[in-house]
Amino acid sequence: MGHPVNLSVAKILVVDDNPDNRDVLIRRLKRLELTNVAQAADGIEALDALRSGPFDLVLLDVMMPRMNGVEVLQAMRAEGRLEETPVVMISAASEIDTVVRCIELGAEDYLPKPFNPALLAARVRAVLEKTFLRAENRSQLARLERELAEARVHQLSMVPTEFPVDPAVIDIHAIMEPALEVGGDLYDVFAMDHGRLCVAVGDVAGKGTAAALFMARTRSLLRAGTLQFQAIAQRAPLPSEIAALINDELCKNNPHSTFVTLLIAFLDTASGEVTYCNAGHGYPVLVRGADVSEVANAPSPALGAFEDIAFVDHTLRMEIGDSLLLMSDGLADMHNRAAESFGTERVLSELALAAGRPAAELIHQIVSAGFRFADGAPQFDDVTVLALSRVG
Repeated sequence: MGHPVNLSVAKILVVDDNPDNRDVLIRRLKRLELTNVAQAADGIEALDALRSGPFDLVLLDVMMPRMNGVEVLQAMRAEGRLEETPVVMISAASEIDTVVRCIELGAEDYLPKPFNPALLAARVRAVLEKTFLRAENRSQLARLERELAEARVHQLSMVPTEFPVDPAVIDIHAIMEPALEVGGDLYDVFAMDHGRLCVAVGDVAGKGTAAALFMARTRSLLRAGTLQFQAIAQRAPLPSEIAALINDELCKNNPHSTFVTLLIAFLDTASGEVTYCNAGHGYPVLVRGADVSEVANAPSPALGAFEDIAFVDHTLRMEIGDSLLLMSDGLADMHNRAAESFGTERVLSELALAAGRPAAELIHQIVSAGFRFADGAPQFDDVTVLALSRVG
């Protein structure tokens, strides 16, 4: 609930070339406990006052010498003042067509001459209440945007930018671009025992704050589950065992059955052997020389929706010079202004152009191609890509 609106602090500008009209208006405003009132005798004086400081309401006469009310409105609109400064026109009955034009230009309302005290009170209070509520909404929106910007920084700080492996053995690079301020994609790379790395990429169903919180929960379970399994069982787990552990935990206290697709891979940095479990995620992509292809083993179900699921492991071997890419579907699903999707085939074609290059250049090739294809269209989904290149 917002705070009660205190109209007495409102700053009002009365604009009328007739001093008697200005006097009547100011006296009646004071009876409404609106005492912070300035006045202007024509449109030029009014614009000078508006440019010197903000006002919460302008009561603007239509017909005035030097610059009339329509011209004042046009100037205020050109200067972007109408969004924060409401205007109520003051008009005689014969000026109603001009008042309609003013409403079309952005005036909030109008007051007919001679002034009716009850009508004046009702319209001034209504406009000021809307003005103050809009200001409060803008303030709340600005606060929310600041908080979301901070949340984005914190979320991006959760994923690593430095990797626990000799880059002369395994070259790793990753990017994550949320579609909104925060998103539901994740990736992680951390060391296990005996020269092995855990590498993972995931995608929570949905976007925004709820997906970001589920993403953080998933990433924490991945790390804690893998490392605790090793410590308790005194052996390295299988990716399928970690998938089952994460799934069991995500199914708890999950009334909306939010789920995450997750590809968990364990890489032996010495041999290049990769054991992985694909829980509903997109296929990994292997770049071997000029050959670029998806490793299309059937995935297991996604995590978080159903309990007691059996997960399956797969293996592949990275030869010297091979690259393996794990990514969310945000890049392939990127749309252009014609609502066409970038598509997996374009991703593979762009990778073929960069085959043999370092991991960072592989990612730059496909991600920059995706954004060129989008040509400024709004980002459809979070984009996350992780590349591993076996150097030696």
